[in-house]
Amino acid sequence: MKASLLYFTVAASLFFTSTLLAAEADLLAGKWSVKKVNDEGQKYTQTVEIKQDKFAFQIAGEDDQVVFVAEGGFKLDNLGPFKAARFFHIKAGQSASKLEDSDEEYVSVYRLAEDTWMLASNFDKERQQKPTLDVYQRVKSPTAQTLVIDEIEMADVPQGATWFVCFEVKGPGGASHRYHVDGKKFDKKQVTIPVALELAKVSAGQKCTFTLQLDDIDDDACGDEPDNRTLGEFTVSERGSQSYKPEDNWRYTIRWHLK
Repeated sequence: MKASLLYFTVAASLFFTSTLLAAEADLLAGKWSVKKVNDEGQKYTQTVEIKQDKFAFQIAGEDDQVVFVAEGGFKLDNLGPFKAARFFHIKAGQSASKLEDSDEEYVSVYRLAEDTWMLASNFDKERQQKPTLDVYQRVKSPTAQTLVIDEIEMADVPQGATWFVCFEVKGPGGASHRYHVDGKKFDKKQVTIPVALELAKVSAGQKCTFTLQLDDIDDDACGDEPDNRTLGEFTVSERGSQSYKPEDNWRYTIRWHLK
């Protein structure tokens, strides 16, 4: 009876501990950043991103140029009264395309608040790097807004007579909207088209892709074989524009804003 009670107590304790660690891992999910200054007075930023049981780490200079990248496995554990984060199976290099396997494994004691992650690193063993206590702040995701494609300004078109337009834009989440008005024809090479398309849940810094097609037959403008087709992308900003020249005699500008 006593043995059964002891077994139940140990099992319950292990289950409770693993549940707490899993909950803590969920709280850590996302990107964390800390700004630092080296011995030469140069400013740099360290960023750690946690995705379930994986981590991605990078160091960027004051000019935002990435100078070091590492990635690998991530696990939380308890060390007596302390909470520890273990970084293992590490690959590291000067860029994401030049990563090499590393034999190093790091165990850092940490303390987590809502938007603050205090991490004590390089205390687990002797290393060339000095022991540090870094206070990372959560990098909050930009607030999603609605992207409005205001207009397409055609500076030149390859069509010689009457032409029709079909424009489709796709947001970062995969949602797409199309501009095509049946019977809406144009007969000038320079014209501004007020498309007024809206895409919800788009944030500054995200990328959108689009397809723009022209044809002298209305029914073919949105078809698979239009007279002219161009594909493109742009990075969303609060208010912006971008120009394109897919052909020698085709130039246009897309304008947008977030609301």
